[in-house]
Amino acid sequence: MGTVEARAASHLTDSRAMEGADKPLPAQIAHTLGGWFVGQLKIAGILMVLYMAGFAIARVPWWGLLGLICGAANIIPFLGPLIALGLPMLAVLFADGEAMDYVAVLIVYVVVQGIEGFYLTPKILGRHLSLSPLTVFFAVLAGGLFFGFFGVLLAAPAAAVIAILWRATRKPPV
Repeated sequence: MGTVEARAASHLTDSRAMEGADKPLPAQIAHTLGGWFVGQLKIAGILMVLYMAGFAIARVPWWGLLGLICGAANIIPFLGPLIALGLPMLAVLFADGEAMDYVAVLIVYVVVQGIEGFYLTPKILGRHLSLSPLTVFFAVLAGGLFFGFFGVLLAAPAAAVIAILWRATRKPPV
C-alpha cells in the first residue's frame, strides 16, 4: 500500500478497527450496526443530562421531564432538535415567562446542540463504529446534504460498513 493510500486509510478508521477483522464480514457489519445503536443511546443519555442541567439552571418549568424528552428526541434527525427547542419554549410561554427566559432556553439549546454536533456524535459514534471522529462528522454532513433526513440518520453506519468493506478488500492474501 502506498504512503498516500496508507495515510488516507488511517484517517478513515480507528486503530480498533482491526480488532474484529478476523470475523466473517456479516458478523463485522452486524457488530458495527449494533455499536451504532449503542452509541446513539449513549448520546441521547448524555443529552438528557445536559438538557436537564441547562433547563434547571435556566429555571424552565418542568425542566426534568423536558430534559428527558429533548435528549431522547435527539435520536430523530431534524425533528429531534426542533422538539428540543420547541417544547421548552412552549413551557416558558405557558408559564408566562419573560423575554430573558426565552433567551435562556435558546442559549441552553445552542450550547447543547453544539456539544452534540461537534463533540459527542463524532467522538462516541466514531469509537463505536471504529471510525475517526472527523470521518463521522463529514459523513453525517454529506449524508444530510445529499440525502436529507435519511442521509443524516444513516450516514455514520453506512460509512462504517463502507470502511469494513474497504478493509476486507485491502487484506493481503493468506
